[in-house]
Amino acid sequence: MEKLQKLIDVISGNSYHANYAIAKSTTTCIICGKPSRVFRDRSARLEYDISAMCQLCQDKYLRNNGD
Repeated sequence: MEKLQKLIDVISGNSYHANYAIAKSTTTCIICGKPSRVFRDRSARLEYDISAMCQLCQDKYLRNNGD
């Protein structure tokens, strides 16, 4: 539940649009701030284009890992 709350906080925060623009212009992750250049497949790359989340954060927040 903590993971979900963190994701909700990021996407519903007052600075979301600014943080999204910064992440996209610097090719970094909107969640963790790390570089976002390597993706598992086209689908993951498309997800970055939409959400600005790196592969690791996509795996952590969007993939069903059984938790």
